[in-house]
Amino acid sequence: MKQMPGTAVGAMFIYVLVITTQAAGAGLEQIGGISVYGGAEREEGFPAGGRGTIRLLGVLPLANAFGLEGTGHYVGGLGSRYGLGLGPIVSWAGGKAGAFINYQHRTLGDNNFVYIRPSLALYFDQANVNLWYSQPVSSPQETSRGRTDFGISQIQGTLQYFFPREVPFLRKDNLELTFGVQVNTFAGAGRSELRSAGVGPVWGLAFMPTHNVVVNLFDATVDNRSRYRVQSGIEVYFSQVPTLKELRRTYLQPVVGALGLVGRD
Repeated sequence: MKQMPGTAVGAMFIYVLVITTQAAGAGLEQIGGISVYGGAEREEGFPAGGRGTIRLLGVLPLANAFGLEGTGHYVGGLGSRYGLGLGPIVSWAGGKAGAFINYQHRTLGDNNFVYIRPSLALYFDQANVNLWYSQPVSSPQETSRGRTDFGISQIQGTLQYFFPREVPFLRKDNLELTFGVQVNTFAGAGRSELRSAGVGPVWGLAFMPTHNVVVNLFDATVDNRSRYRVQSGIEVYFSQVPTLKELRRTYLQPVVGALGLVGRD
């Protein structure tokens, strides 16, 4: 039963890749972005507290509907975390899909973690449906104080709704409401040593006051094991699209915010 979420997600992505390679492709465009966030976080076995995050994003088109998406991040506040991610993406008129390998180094414990992350986004008239799955593939790692750190599996599904009318100071499609659900630690090497699976909501509110600048008023997730991440920030992009809805569809968004959770026994 522990392998069922991964098996189901894997089968879904194989199906999506097969049907999209047979459909008329929607071409990718080159895009870059940088985000700066501040907030608070609690991972299992670690002290809660303030965190600051810098994220980088880039998309490189290769051939029509195919390309590469890369991410980078730095998180400070309880030691430092440095991460990189890269993977192929495929685009079609109704969405995007991809599979990524993500690496993270943590100075607190001097440990390294690797995750595999398939991701899917489906586009509708005024909404995006996003799904990603993160599976750690690195072994449990001991710290200098005899504790053990484990990479944590995650699965998240969200719906982003874009307001179809103008609101004060904002054009149509420039106000975004996000809500969904996330499940943590349902599989993997540390499941029995940690507090087992946790489930909880995901929610956020963002708007684009001017071209290529996005303000995230809040972006949060919490589960019933008291793990949480709550943050606010600014995103700056280099693109030609005029609205927030179109901007979110120029790259495969779901895994950009997946920084990799770790639990300590």
